[in-house]
Amino acid sequence: MKKRTLIALALIALFPPLVFGATPEADSSRAPSHLRPSNIESFMWGVAYYPDHGEILTLDLDADRMKAAGMNTVRMAEFAWDLMEPQEGKFDFSLFDETIARLGAKGIRSILCTPTAAPPRWLTVKHPEILRVDSQGVVMSHGSRQHASTCNEVFREYSRRITRAMAEHYRDNPHVIGWQTDNEFHCHFSQDYSSGAEKQWVVFLKEKFRDDIGALNRAWGTAFWAQSYTKFEDVPLPAAKRPTHLNPAHHLDYFRFLSWSVARFQRDQVEILRATQPKWWITHNGLFDYIDYRGQFGQDLDTLGYDVYPNFTYDDKLRASHQAWALDAARAWTGNFWIPEHQSGPGGQTDYMHDNPEPGELRRMLYSSLAHGADSVLLFRWRTARFGAEEYWCGVLDHDNVPRRRYEEVAKTGAELSRVGPALLGTHVAIDVGIAATDFNNTHAHETLSFKTPSTDLVAADLHRNFWNAGYSVGVVHPGDVLDGLKLYVVPNFTLIDPAWVPKLEAWVRAGGVLVLGARSGTKDMDNNVVTDLLPGVLRPLVGATVVEYGRQNIPDARPLEMEIGGKSVLSREWYEQLEPDAGAEIWSRWTTRHQAGSGAATIRKVGKGSVLYVGTYLNGAVGKAIVPELVRLAQLAPLLPGVPQGVEIVRRESKDKTLWFVINQTDESRLLKVPAGRDLVSGQDVADELKLPGRGVAVIQAKRP
Repeated sequence: MKKRTLIALALIALFPPLVFGATPEADSSRAPSHLRPSNIESFMWGVAYYPDHGEILTLDLDADRMKAAGMNTVRMAEFAWDLMEPQEGKFDFSLFDETIARLGAKGIRSILCTPTAAPPRWLTVKHPEILRVDSQGVVMSHGSRQHASTCNEVFREYSRRITRAMAEHYRDNPHVIGWQTDNEFHCHFSQDYSSGAEKQWVVFLKEKFRDDIGALNRAWGTAFWAQSYTKFEDVPLPAAKRPTHLNPAHHLDYFRFLSWSVARFQRDQVEILRATQPKWWITHNGLFDYIDYRGQFGQDLDTLGYDVYPNFTYDDKLRASHQAWALDAARAWTGNFWIPEHQSGPGGQTDYMHDNPEPGELRRMLYSSLAHGADSVLLFRWRTARFGAEEYWCGVLDHDNVPRRRYEEVAKTGAELSRVGPALLGTHVAIDVGIAATDFNNTHAHETLSFKTPSTDLVAADLHRNFWNAGYSVGVVHPGDVLDGLKLYVVPNFTLIDPAWVPKLEAWVRAGGVLVLGARSGTKDMDNNVVTDLLPGVLRPLVGATVVEYGRQNIPDARPLEMEIGGKSVLSREWYEQLEPDAGAEIWSRWTTRHQAGSGAATIRKVGKGSVLYVGTYLNGAVGKAIVPELVRLAQLAPLLPGVPQGVEIVRRESKDKTLWFVINQTDESRLLKVPAGRDLVSGQDVADELKLPGRGVAVIQAKRP
């Protein structure tokens, strides 16, 4: 056995035992917030493991290697329904019993998954009505995954049956610490036009509109194009291009229905698991379309899971900033999260194949994930599958089971995480700049009537990248969240503004915050209909200005419309608004070209100790790059640490009793910088003043407290 393996085995003793003791009642009542730590009580580090793919043949060797890499947790069984119930009503858990027992004997605990993402063939043969149907009427078929409808009552019953059988079987197993519901809801297929969906659509509408069809007609404006309905059973599922454009209010409620439906399907499983063993910890792995993770879906879970695959960004120069954005967006849904699947090697299916992480890159990606809010992480997967659609989705080990550089890098990281991991728990990510995103209604309202403009989340991502590149502590914050600690908050082109958000935004501004609103904000009501108020609608009293003209810019280079930002003219590319300030507001920027020359492009209004800036265009592209330095001055922002070299990321996680500084070199070259004095948990050494990081090097400094 190699010397480093012996060292790693010794270091694993530093991990505390896994205990999950929070009560489900307390967890489900916790308000979602980007500042909320997870309720994970002991750091989890491990892999997705597949005895059903033959790994049980090497299980003891696998377990020894996992322990040598510092691992303490595996996740399994998400696609093993056909093995656990080979015939209807005949259950056989022996394969997983043996796996769990042998791993548990070596100190490795198990998280089980309900296997409903891939029902067995006998079920789809007996009940073909459970299959999903797409918008063009094509019925999904067996042979892949996610082909069953979560709306279908028959499938829901079979889902409850397999969940109950698994739960009762493992009720008292000391090595099973928790559960993952299903697997990546809405990953490949999210919309549903099956007969089951049609039936549940009626249930959803009756529930939402309290059995009042008149309320539906008023909310949707069904007088347009003769869409009025006399009973809920007559309301169709909206499908694009059958034959032409859809009613945006109808369409948005369909997306809400999809989220409602999958949340009900998941709740079936959660209720069974909690009733069977209240000590279990329950999660899901996401994040995908048409699920409101801030709503019932996320509130039913102890901690939300996010599957992290940074190499979906093929340009390695953009990979780190894209990963930072995605992680911050994940944290915005409910707070700190865990990672059930983290990229460990190249991944690919039919039409794509990721880059293989270069030496040090996997470790760097893992520390980025932890910096931005992950409280535990499992790699995907232990060993690369030899068969199936993911036979080249590579794991820690290759097909031949020979440990190579990826394994050695994972083992090195595992030894470090014995110190870093426990220190993370109970901390949150501290930020100065919040970008509004991950709002279910605005994300999907844009989809119903996009005009081919960038979505709210795309504009937010672009703006986030500008702040991140400039070294400021930026994150993603939902408008319904607390804004405590923020100096600057930017809401880009949110057409739907919940009136309940406005008093909180105003109070935060009055206390000294700088609020920035992008074009089209507040133009619609919560039913996705255009408001008749003077724009920007419910925001107008706070903004102190009126939109008197607006327009789409289809070919901006041919008819350039520019605005002045920081003494320079900047081209607006998607949308323009002409603004007139009311009493108490003033023009902050003017349009400089064409028929808008001299008119207001942005206004500012002092409110208490803070200010509100409304910008009459989208905050991406050249506008975003130009406006960030101006917003920095307006909000009096400073980088987290002074003099940080280009390419080094700084993230601060903190709690009442500690501060952790993540210092991550995103470049291939060494970097020297000044850092707070403290203990580097990665190296186990004290640091003071200066730190030299090699290319892709990392440090996690627990700062000294006075």
